[in-house]
Amino acid sequence: MAMTTANSSDRFYGSIPVFRGFGKLMDPALYSPLPDDWTIGVADIVESTKAIAEARYKAVNMAGAAVIAAITNALDGREFPFVFGGDGASFAVSPDDLERARDALAATAIWVKDDLNLVMRVALVPVTAVRAQDLRRQICPMRCFPAAASAGPKPP
Repeated sequence: MAMTTANSSDRFYGSIPVFRGFGKLMDPALYSPLPDDWTIGVADIVESTKAIAEARYKAVNMAGAAVIAAITNALDGREFPFVFGGDGASFAVSPDDLERARDALAATAIWVKDDLNLVMRVALVPVTAVRAQDLRRQICPMRCFPAAASAGPKPP
C-alpha cells in the first residue's frame, strides 16, 4: 500500500518495485536510495547476549519485534521499510511520519524496560547525517510470501 499524503517523498516506499526470491538479493539494481528528508530509526537491546544466555531469548525477540509492531500501529498499518534483527530493529520513515514514529519508539523503549526488564537503546538519525559520514543507505523491498514485505539494507 502506498503512502497517501501529498508529499512525493512520502510516496517513495510505495513506488519501489518489490522483488521475490533470495537469489537476486545482491543485485544492486534492485536497491533505491532513501530520500534525503527521511529518518532512519534504530533500536537495540543492551546486553542481549547476556539475556539470551539467561534463557530470556523470547523477551529479547519480543522487544525487537515490538519496535516494528509499534511503528506499524503508529502509521495506521501503512507499509514502511524495516529490518528485524532479533535483538532490535531498524526502519525508515518519511518526514510526515517522524513525530508518530518518535513517540512509538520512545513508548516501546519504556515498555521494554518496565515489562520485559530489558534496556533498549534507540535513536533516530536523519538520512542526511548518514550521507554526511560518506555512508549510504539503500533499500530493497522483498516479499517472502504474498502478504508480507520487508526492506533490507543494501550490503556495503
